[in-house]
Amino acid sequence: MKNFICILFVFFLGFVGCSKQNDDRLPEQTPLENENILAKTLLYTEWASAPTVMSMDYIDMRTTLISSLDNRCGDALSFLQGKDDVDLCWGAMMHKFLFEANIFSAQQLADMTLEDYRTSIVDLNAAKTVFPISELQKKSSIRNLSIAYGWWFFQNISTRQKIEKLNNVESTQPSFDMNDDNGRVMDVLRIVKADESYIYLGVYHAMANTNQFILYLAGSDDLRNWTNITELGDRSHQGDIKKWGDGYLIANEQDPIEVSNNIRVRYFASYADLVENKPSNDKTISQTFSNLAEGTPDIRKVEGSSPGSSHILIGYHYYDNGIRDQQAFGILHNFSEWRTWKDEVSNLTIQEMGYTGNIGGRSAFNHGGNYVLQEAQITSGDWSSWRLLFGNGAFYYTLQPQTLLGSTSFANPGITSVGADKFVVTSFLPTEGNASGEIGELLYTVQF
Repeated sequence: MKNFICILFVFFLGFVGCSKQNDDRLPEQTPLENENILAKTLLYTEWASAPTVMSMDYIDMRTTLISSLDNRCGDALSFLQGKDDVDLCWGAMMHKFLFEANIFSAQQLADMTLEDYRTSIVDLNAAKTVFPISELQKKSSIRNLSIAYGWWFFQNISTRQKIEKLNNVESTQPSFDMNDDNGRVMDVLRIVKADESYIYLGVYHAMANTNQFILYLAGSDDLRNWTNITELGDRSHQGDIKKWGDGYLIANEQDPIEVSNNIRVRYFASYADLVENKPSNDKTISQTFSNLAEGTPDIRKVEGSSPGSSHILIGYHYYDNGIRDQQAFGILHNFSEWRTWKDEVSNLTIQEMGYTGNIGGRSAFNHGGNYVLQEAQITSGDWSSWRLLFGNGAFYYTLQPQTLLGSTSFANPGITSVGADKFVVTSFLPTEGNASGEIGELLYTVQF
């Protein structure tokens, strides 16, 4: 077993970039830009809710993080106040790992310093991997955390089961090349259990003309056979759907101006309104980080009872300097105010795993914790190098889905709860890297 674990870590750590020096820095940032990692850390640790983060300025975020650490570690308040934002965030993430991995209790962690956290994780990595401790000590805190999650995701019973189930595609009677009853492809299918005229509803897109997509809605009673219901938008694609009270939320990417994509969010107060494509609330979100493309939204969390009293947490990606897609997240308040941040943490940890191409679509789910399926590309422009990652929204593990014909390239993941511990998983399989008969939209179910 020990040899197997060592082999596993050699594989995983081959993806995790090595550093010649202990460097915890993110790219040079102004205080305002440091809101990116502060907002991410407060949401990731759940030390602040989306509504709270939405209301904070930079100073509030930093003060809240320092106060939270002051109550959870043994360092003096004055010491924490002297640390920069990045060090504080890595400290918070180390606390989260050591607590959730049951390495130390809350009380034990409260008696330890941030340096104690780091030393403990270095020692654990030395015991669990093939890295010598002298090499680990030279690595940054964030790299040591990446290494730690690499072995912990597979060692922990709950996450290991999820990884194994997600990988075991061939035994689930999967469906490939999904089409609706009109023979139209159902690319990037996202599903919700609705219990309306159909048990399940799905949004998907299909190409109408070159570089022009239409977003559609379909219904199904068995997840295999889908009946087209209506169009949900021309020049619209990459949709996500969630049930909210008696109505439905849909977020999608749109390109009213070709090659200039942005996010649109709509609320339909009833199933009847959805079928007629009559939203009661409609918000077009302007681009923030890229004037080329921002899109592939996934609805992470909805707080509030109505659109006029709500906070909607949305993940998305932006086309960074016309080079590659990177991760971001934002909060839509009352369907009017939008505030957004770059996901500096995920961008860093995924790139260190060896993914130098696009970091694109993702789908969040909850099952004994908050998790994310994430697509990432090893090499820009190489469609055969798309891979699926399993993670907690900050740290990730590369999945290896097994199909009957040995396909290897998986993109645009979706995952949705459709029953007690039952989830439906979707993914788009491009022609490149995949076997004939295993391309197009993949759908399979897993029982966690």
